Amino acid sequence: MDETTTTTGGGARERDGGARDGGGPSRRRLLGAGAAALSGTLLAGAVAGRATGAAQGPVPKAPAAPGAPRAADWAALAKGLDGTLVRPGDRDYDAARTLFNPRFDAVRPAGVAYCARPEDVRGCLEFARRHGVPVAVRSGGHSYAGWSSGPGLVVDVQRMAAVSLSGGTATVGAGAKLIDVYDRLTARGRTVPAGSCPTVGVSGLALGGGIGVVSRAYGLTSDSVTGARIVTADGRIRDVDAKRDPDLFWALRGGGNAQFGVVTELRMRTHAAPECTTFFLSWPWARAAAVVREWQRWAPTAPDGIWANLHLAAPVGGRPGSVRVGGLALTGRADLENRLDRLASAVGAAPRSESVRTRPFMDAMKVMGGVSGWTVAQAHQKGALPGRTPQGKVARESYAARSDFYTRPVPADGVKALIARVEQLARLSGGGAGSIALDAMGGAVNRVRAADTAFVHRDALFLAQYIVSWPDRASSAVVARHRAWLDGTHAAMRPWASGRAYQNYTDPALRDWRRAYYGGNLDRLVKVKKAYDPQRLFRHAHAF
Repeated sequence: MDETTTTTGGGARERDGGARDGGGPSRRRLLGAGAAALSGTLLAGAVAGRATGAAQGPVPKAPAAPGAPRAADWAALAKGLDGTLVRPGDRDYDAARTLFNPRFDAVRPAGVAYCARPEDVRGCLEFARRHGVPVAVRSGGHSYAGWSSGPGLVVDVQRMAAVSLSGGTATVGAGAKLIDVYDRLTARGRTVPAGSCPTVGVSGLALGGGIGVVSRAYGLTSDSVTGARIVTADGRIRDVDAKRDPDLFWALRGGGNAQFGVVTELRMRTHAAPECTTFFLSWPWARAAAVVREWQRWAPTAPDGIWANLHLAAPVGGRPGSVRVGGLALTGRADLENRLDRLASAVGAAPRSESVRTRPFMDAMKVMGGVSGWTVAQAHQKGALPGRTPQGKVARESYAARSDFYTRPVPADGVKALIARVEQLARLSGGGAGSIALDAMGGAVNRVRAADTAFVHRDALFLAQYIVSWPDRASSAVVARHRAWLDGTHAAMRPWASGRAYQNYTDPALRDWRRAYYGGNLDRLVKVKKAYDPQRLFRHAHAF
């Protein structure tokens, strides 16, 4: 069908049957890091301090405390790896130590180990236990709290990134980037439900649940995991599934981010990757209350094949210009268009702009990830280290975020509070932007019982992410003001939010994170922790 563009009610409508690029705001840019993935943890112990020097004469070099690693110990670790160890002073150190978010650039690990196989991971954990070195685990470096780095040893799994398909089952290395997983699988007509940010590591996403643009049709990323290879705290390399270490397998699907060990490989059930339709609509800001009201009624109850989000956003120091609804449909094109028309009718006004386009599945994933028109190689961070490419164009971003699951529609007073918080951005200065993003839940996600996996949030209507960004070189005062807006927005929604939060949007400010993330599954997770990590080797701020 030829592209058609008409004007309705003063707005531009574009609906075509082609697969051209464009058509809507970048979800990655609006949400910062997108579907966010947590893959970091701190391992037990801090490096011991130095001994006191002599009272007279030159102060001798302080000897290492018992067990603390010397240069020779680090050299022995490097020699024992099939991968590579990057240390301070090495050419690649500054690139190796950085995460996606520049706000953590001050962190300087003692070493970054790019592990090539599970045995490398085992060697790193043994080294950490022997020398009391804190460890952080990294699959993509997108941890909202910065816990995919730390002062000790970073165990990086990005070299283990192979993706293969046998029958309907994919075997995916823990360090594979989402864009590469989509690319390898869609070439065979298959996919897995995952997030939108192209540079997120698949294991960090899956182990915390994994909410994405086809979740309502295919479930969470973790719901498609049928098995995993993991190096547990005792150094054992285990292949786990529903029959082998079933309690650990249960815990990994929603509660497994560096709690019990380091996952090196996932086995995943795949799904069809058909042609699909992306849609983006916007209304003037004056219609924001009506759009939020009607989106809540429409998006969580739409057919499973339709997923939708809503964005309320504004630049810092500026006024919001529009309210935006976007999404993706695996259902029939005509049915989607009829439903969008009914949404507009319920809002009481035609959208100011509208784009509905049918695309190949891979093209749709690029659109939703903010990399439309780019090659797969370009949809990475730039560099030569594992997980990056020389052609990479994905830029790092400075931001902070918090989240809420909503199990009931937000009433008029709550909608008014949401809008007021976005409008308050006009009072700030210093650059950047703020947004409130709502992602529809329901469908296949909510048909799984809360206790069937560690991911407990099976009754939510939608997930809200509050996010604020700032320039990379912003002053501490600017960052503090921006984060105060974020905290104020989270606090303003307490009367209507469920009190539950998304564990992949790691939030160090949560007071009762255990219940917020895991609810009624917490007690079982604690038992699994005691069984597989009784000495609490994995001991970060949100460890059980």
